[in-house]
Amino acid sequence: MYLRFVLIFVFMKIKFFTIFALLLGANMLSAQTTRVFGVAHQDDWQLFMNPNVANSIQNAEDKTVIIHLTAGDAGYGMGNDAFYKAREEGVLRAVRFLSNTAENRLKVGNEMSRSITMIRNHPILTYTYHNTVVYFLRLPDGNGDGSGFPLHNQKSLEKFYNRQVVDFIAIDQSTTYTNKEDLLGTLKELITTTHTGTQLEIHLTELSEDLNVDDHSDHLTASRFITEAATNQFRGEFYYYIDYQTANLEGNLERDEILINSGTWGATASGLSDQRHASLWDEYHTTYLDRQYYRVLPISLER
Repeated sequence: MYLRFVLIFVFMKIKFFTIFALLLGANMLSAQTTRVFGVAHQDDWQLFMNPNVANSIQNAEDKTVIIHLTAGDAGYGMGNDAFYKAREEGVLRAVRFLSNTAENRLKVGNEMSRSITMIRNHPILTYTYHNTVVYFLRLPDGNGDGSGFPLHNQKSLEKFYNRQVVDFIAIDQSTTYTNKEDLLGTLKELITTTHTGTQLEIHLTELSEDLNVDDHSDHLTASRFITEAATNQFRGEFYYYIDYQTANLEGNLERDEILINSGTWGATASGLSDQRHASLWDEYHTTYLDRQYYRVLPISLER
């Protein structure tokens, strides 16, 4: 009788700890952070949002999502020796570099999972590598001042946001966003689809013109689109980054952070040069590699 009591007690104790462990594991899984980096062009996050992107990619328990709104085609569309594709190749190399420099991670080579994600009947080119998902919407580059380019009938992301133009067509003719609400809805559903766990961070260009002086129209408008798409929809935090203006600020990164930024930009630059374009490894672009400035705000229900 005594032995039976002991066995029952031990069994109950084991069962309790098993259930506790399962609940703890489930809680840890649900605590995963999804970090969304939303940018206009294929080199914005490497120059202005690193090493935060690196830290996210190298944390295997979290999920990193990088959304590129424009093709960064500089008004050439699919021409100029496919400049936009060279820039995309730079992105993919940078992602692989950051992922494969993480400690204790199985290396899987240069094969990335390529697919098309359908959101509101819009096909979006998607690449997946370990815990990172990369999206390319390939909308027309809008020029620095938002005036657009002749090839795109002077349409730009800024004009589309301000409802000055309609029917914004991806440069590869893959889809057309009919109006501002169409793109806002697509971005909202894209974030919803990729957001796992309970914690969300959305990293964007700083919208305060007092802090972020004379920035590119596409940078600012991409940030406005995603800010509006997320506000009143999600709970979490916005990270807002100063872009071009950081060139006038002091370097604030540590040695190891500068090294990871330099490696990331080197991988990006090789994607351009291997496709017969200027690598952009120059004094101007490398100025940004020792600095990163941002502020954090809550994703409020009203903004």
